[in-house]
Amino acid sequence: MPADNLNKLIKLLEFKGLNSVLICGQPNITYFLGLPKPSGCLLIVEIGGNAELLTPLLDYDRVLKYVGSRTVEVKPYTPYGIGSLYEVVSDPLTYVRDKLSTSPRVGVDLNYINYMTYRLVSALGERVVNISDDLLSIRAVKEDVEVGFISRALKVTEDALLKVLDDLSVGSTELEVVGLLEKYLRDLGAEGVAFDTIVASGFNSAYPHAIPSSRKIVAGEPIVIDVGAVFHTYASDLTRTVCVGSMPSEVSKILEAVDEALSVAEDFVGPYVRASEVDCRVRKVLSKYGLDKYFIHSTGHGVGVEVHEAPRIAQGVEEELKPGMVITLEPGTYIRDHYGVRLEDMVLITKSGRKVLNTLSHKL
Repeated sequence: MPADNLNKLIKLLEFKGLNSVLICGQPNITYFLGLPKPSGCLLIVEIGGNAELLTPLLDYDRVLKYVGSRTVEVKPYTPYGIGSLYEVVSDPLTYVRDKLSTSPRVGVDLNYINYMTYRLVSALGERVVNISDDLLSIRAVKEDVEVGFISRALKVTEDALLKVLDDLSVGSTELEVVGLLEKYLRDLGAEGVAFDTIVASGFNSAYPHAIPSSRKIVAGEPIVIDVGAVFHTYASDLTRTVCVGSMPSEVSKILEAVDEALSVAEDFVGPYVRASEVDCRVRKVLSKYGLDKYFIHSTGHGVGVEVHEAPRIAQGVEEELKPGMVITLEPGTYIRDHYGVRLEDMVLITKSGRKVLNTLSHKL
């Protein structure tokens, strides 16, 4: 985690005139503290920089190892009344409510609401200030070290895919390919997968979010592989469309069109370009080939500690891209009941233009 991520939150307090912020969403806690899987954690930051993290007792030692050396006080909680070596908070709801009782303005990310957060927000009432958009904006622009983690996650993903393609054969099932791919990710240094891996062959490839099955790979059918790794809590996202044996000419022509759309988008993106304009360029290329009606999702999204985060690269999104953003570009075409084709790269927006982070060819 970049050392100043927590400082960004403290600066937000000052800018928004807040007395405290309450962070409950796991991705935000990961972002601000570098803590993997902060399940059940609550982060409270007060004006002046005092920070306190409540964590379930069962996770206390692990959490303390990650964040205890920083200027964050870690407190365990458990509602079960069990014995403990530590002084524990028995009622986190009451504890947080009392701690924030003197704060007239409390920033809360309302994008992440569970039952406990709902009760806290209800208790705070009109003192709650929604800072959801502010946090999305902070996370959207990456520091160099974050780009490095994302690039490493992508390198692992590309290397794992190449190893799988060496082993890919007729008769393997989609699920077997998923298992092998995820094994290679971990062998190459990934902490885990960024999302449920997609391996979709034949007519299954016509589903953008296909669920891998026991369907066997057949020669001459397109196979859409969408996979991502996690490295130092940061994600990657990569899609390629491949084939065992010769790709049918019909599919090959569509792959050429999708490749052209991706290349045009990569040449066009840059600082202060509107996200909707990028999406428009992709659809314009596909429309030349009569394929735009088969492109049924947005062109891309930001990537960071979550695989899908701001900005969205889609119609109607007038947000301008900023230096430091890492986005995906993923045009696709899906012919119902027949097949689908998708390609996806990751791109860093720079001050002078863009940098494609992928090294893997679009055609494998």
